[in-house]
Amino acid sequence: MIRVLDSFIADKIAAGEVIERPVSVVKELIENSIDAGADSLIIEIRNGGKSYIRVTDDGSGIPSEETETAFLRHATSKLASVSDLDNITSLGFRGEALASISAVSRLTIVTRTEKETSGTKLILHGGRIFSREAVGTNIGTTIIIEELFYNTPARRKFMGTDAREAAAVIDLVQQYAIRYSNIRFSLLNNGTSIFNTDGGGDTLSAIKRAYPNKEYANLIPVAGKGIQGFISDPGTTQSTRRGQLFFVNGRLVHSEDINKGIEKGYGDRIFQGFPIAILFIDIEPDTIDVNIHPGKKEIKFLNQKEIITLVADAIASVMNTEEAVPTVKSLHLSQYQESINQDITVPVDIREYLQGLNRDNQMDLSDTYSATGEDIEVYKKPSLNYKPSFNTNTEPLVNQSISTSTFNFDELILKGYIFDTYIIMQAKDTIYLIDQHAAHERIFYENFIKNFKKSEQLPQPILKPFTLWVSADVYNIDRDWIYTLTKMGYDISDFGVNSFIVRGIPAYMTKEEAERFVSAYLDTLNEITDIDNRIVIDKLILKSCKSAVKANDKLSELEIKELVESLSRCENPFSCPHGRPTFFKVTKYEIEQSFRRR
Repeated sequence: MIRVLDSFIADKIAAGEVIERPVSVVKELIENSIDAGADSLIIEIRNGGKSYIRVTDDGSGIPSEETETAFLRHATSKLASVSDLDNITSLGFRGEALASISAVSRLTIVTRTEKETSGTKLILHGGRIFSREAVGTNIGTTIIIEELFYNTPARRKFMGTDAREAAAVIDLVQQYAIRYSNIRFSLLNNGTSIFNTDGGGDTLSAIKRAYPNKEYANLIPVAGKGIQGFISDPGTTQSTRRGQLFFVNGRLVHSEDINKGIEKGYGDRIFQGFPIAILFIDIEPDTIDVNIHPGKKEIKFLNQKEIITLVADAIASVMNTEEAVPTVKSLHLSQYQESINQDITVPVDIREYLQGLNRDNQMDLSDTYSATGEDIEVYKKPSLNYKPSFNTNTEPLVNQSISTSTFNFDELILKGYIFDTYIIMQAKDTIYLIDQHAAHERIFYENFIKNFKKSEQLPQPILKPFTLWVSADVYNIDRDWIYTLTKMGYDISDFGVNSFIVRGIPAYMTKEEAERFVSAYLDTLNEITDIDNRIVIDKLILKSCKSAVKANDKLSELEIKELVESLSRCENPFSCPHGRPTFFKVTKYEIEQSFRRR
């Protein structure tokens, strides 16, 4: 028998979509306070928020005659018509938060506006009004939540321990305190003060207060069209995306598009892990959809490619700066520091790379990004092929006095050479240690890319042709792949059953490299949907990139200088094709600290 649910039951079900755990309550109340223009916020929790949550603000308050209305479902002051959904500038707008919270808790609200001489105190149990009275109180609003999910015991079972729930609330408050550094935040947990900010508007200071870890000590400011924020140098990464924090139009969000832009912006500067990225993006409201989920943390961009490009360009613009050169400390802090005995030239597993190539295009929303040969140019050539929809009239969140400086190879002076592997250079009060193998591999790689990108290559004849033996299935497929190799500079033709003969190779390859490349290419033909795919070519190039000078191959002083000079001409001189740094820096100050002179 089909029946319409009682409103009391329906409210409990709807509340579950908005309020999942204590941190959901805190998020909704903080956003309401920010929308109310609060300059100060006090958040208090007990038992991880399961037994008690209090949020007090000095915002505009709720008029006495509207207090009860505020707890009706879909009651909101932020929308008046359907067209307003295309221009949402507030954090809240659905009118579900207070109704949902009150439906699953014992709630008390005390509020007063500037025009009123007394405030209103309203108590609700399970969404039903228990009492109402006039009280003396300051301007603003205090909401107290007690016994969360007391009337939905099934939901209580799925909450974590007190410590886990408290940690989620603390993390959330820290994140909002970073974005809204102009608001004073105070957080108490079981009566103990946990976190405080002064509301002075210094975003970097708020970041360091929230995250005193060493990884956050030397963040790099970034700024672009509608984008502000801070990122870590490529050597400072974490094992998860926890260090990546995004606000779009002031709203805390998760976004695969922004993730993609970060990965593209760093390019092949990252070997493993996830860099820290705290980004504030302001965009025209009608170009995003925030009305996807009641939690409002998921958004959709009207132009996904645009947001990826803008984020990538903002980050790439600082990748060639002095500040982006990894320090020995940042490399040590990285969660992925590798054993010094691991060989940097371990072949790339081509089959593993090619398994994911059946995507429609490179702008998919997967959680990975594969740097291509084109990406090495992004450090010096920001994209201009977009019509930005970003809002440029935004408040500055990054101190404009914080500046970056372009890295200058001309200042480097050769000071030494150790272990027949590492070149010591100095510029002012900084020592740079260059890995000769990583540096030469970068030089070789970019030369390979440069030659490959030319429209057509003439083959270089070889005195002794070599034969390629293939399986019957490869031998009998369409021969379109021969055109691709010919374009690269191969002279290849059929040589009988299951074999091909190569009489010429690309001029920029040795015979050994050419054999290795074409063999790897043919091995993957049955797995490639687009045999001319740039990602495929790029990964195969990495496989053939083994001719670089190795560790312990002693170089003369002239060879060292030529190596550094060639590295300086690279589009990305800061990392090898695998993502490992070609050099890192140690400052005089850090050395003196190690000797306890500071």
